[in-house]
Amino acid sequence: MTLTLDEFSEWNQQHLARQAVTRRSLLLATAAGLGSQFAVARRAFAAAGGTAGNAGVVVSGRHLSFVPGAGDVPRDAMAVTAQLVSSTGTMPAGLRAFVDVGDAPGAYGTRVEAGITHLTGQYAIPGGPVGSQFYAKARITGLRPGTVHHYRVRLSDGTVTGDAHFTTAPETARPFTFTAFADVGTDTAPKDPAYAWKGTPTVWPKGIFDNDAYGILDPIGGPKGTDKQPASTITRLMGTQRPAFTLLAGDICYANPSGTGLPADDTTALTGRPPVGKNLFNPYVWDVFLNQIEPQAAYTPWMFATGNHDMEPLYGNTSYLGGSPAHGYGGHVQRLDFPATGPKDCPSVYRMVYGNVGVISLDANELSWELQTNTGYSGGAQVTWLKETLKRWRAGGSGVDFIVAFFHHCAFSTAHNHASDGGVRAAVDPLFTKYRVDLAVQGHNHLFERTDPIKHGKRTKAAPDGSTVYPAEDGTVYVCVGSGGRPRYPFRPAPGAEAPPPAGVTPKGEQKLPEGQRFRGHKPSGRENTSSAVANSYFWAKEKNKPKKGKGAPTGLRVPEAVEWSQVRYDGYAFIAVDVVPPAQANGETTLTVRTLADALPGTTDPYTEIDRITLKRTSSPLITG
Repeated sequence: MTLTLDEFSEWNQQHLARQAVTRRSLLLATAAGLGSQFAVARRAFAAAGGTAGNAGVVVSGRHLSFVPGAGDVPRDAMAVTAQLVSSTGTMPAGLRAFVDVGDAPGAYGTRVEAGITHLTGQYAIPGGPVGSQFYAKARITGLRPGTVHHYRVRLSDGTVTGDAHFTTAPETARPFTFTAFADVGTDTAPKDPAYAWKGTPTVWPKGIFDNDAYGILDPIGGPKGTDKQPASTITRLMGTQRPAFTLLAGDICYANPSGTGLPADDTTALTGRPPVGKNLFNPYVWDVFLNQIEPQAAYTPWMFATGNHDMEPLYGNTSYLGGSPAHGYGGHVQRLDFPATGPKDCPSVYRMVYGNVGVISLDANELSWELQTNTGYSGGAQVTWLKETLKRWRAGGSGVDFIVAFFHHCAFSTAHNHASDGGVRAAVDPLFTKYRVDLAVQGHNHLFERTDPIKHGKRTKAAPDGSTVYPAEDGTVYVCVGSGGRPRYPFRPAPGAEAPPPAGVTPKGEQKLPEGQRFRGHKPSGRENTSSAVANSYFWAKEKNKPKKGKGAPTGLRVPEAVEWSQVRYDGYAFIAVDVVPPAQANGETTLTVRTLADALPGTTDPYTEIDRITLKRTSSPLITG
């Protein structure tokens, strides 16, 4: 019998209700990799300066998120989440967790108790082990704006982490930088991820629950490449920019490598493919990911959007979601900290204001016409909320000059694997055009691409490297920064039967060639299309390419299109650093500069190379202080 996402979540919850999480089932979880995950967490805990108590529990994977307050501004609060890991998969009775906060290391004058959440789910195979993970979550309030605050996580058994620190948002706008990327994943799989199913030991192959699927000829991630762990490297390099926060535009850790949000089943994981109508899923990939990002995320707030690989039906929903249709975000609500500023039942849809920048996270899964597992689950609430938010921020008096939206599926991209999602484009382009959104950060396609400014689906002018764009007149710039660590995607091949141009379009000159790269420092081979015009791109239409019953998720249909807005293209690993300079006075000039920084550019020995820069410029709205 094939279960839908809703049915699987319900089955999982009923199964766990009938079979309580016993010591035996948790030992199965340990066999599934939790025991070795404890060793990994213990090493990370010690490396970060932690001291163990007497309960055999360590704290790892600390990460911060903003808590927007009045006016959506996160001035006086911060969310702290950390994972609690033990060698047994259980927590001692009566164990309590706290976050100590103060002005300096060792000078902690405030103690906040953290709630401990036990996240369980029948692990991937009906009758198989139970995934068991614990998270300590606290919201620290009453903080001073624009101030460095030190903190540590402490358990009642004497366990204590090393010191970390964060900076709250300032009361008045100051220059700052934020970073963004997407499609990250992990450079290593869960350690020794072996478990017994029907008495047969199974070990995950490389490239299933980690990023280790780079091609043998890949000049960056391959065996002879310049960087064999690009996800870790990109995360580390972002720290060199001293960002006020980091945006991750979906496809976070790839615990669900299949990416269609269908029920989980690992019985065929050794083949690298799930059974028909199912997805692979391994919850312990989250342990690896949170440890991977902790050196940055314990100091800098990370704000997450959800992508298609983040639809995790193992958990269904939580009471937080009010019993809405299962969309696979129940685990995210426990592991991460989404600001509760969006529409009900859309946990990864939210807004915040930092300085003179309004930031919006959207759930592109709900808008997608390519992958339709979660399409329309909000019943239109997300788009209604988006319109209301944009209208409010552009009405004046909000203090918001620039609006930055980040989401997963691309509204505008020419990459071969996914290109543009017509559903996302239909939802956001009219609103972004009307309310003059400045920058849209996208993922999904595993490469970097930047468009010219776009209004009503068409570019308004060319904006090559070094350009200045005036979004109020020119339109929105879209960047795809799915270059965060996963194995890379190609651009479109030469026009032909498998990559046709739309009817009536005849490729001429350079556009007859395969689509190639186009960035600062690139030396064309003469055998690639390096223009901004791509004759044989495509977008996903709403009409469903329905699979046979029980065979998979419904998808849309590809529609060829010719575009002229593909300004910058790079198929390696990169992130963006965005520098914001607020106005010196009311109605003064303010700028937002987007720098694209590439990791391990072949032919260089630099840690990163700037391959593109564009400046967005506005006249500010009246300043709001206090």
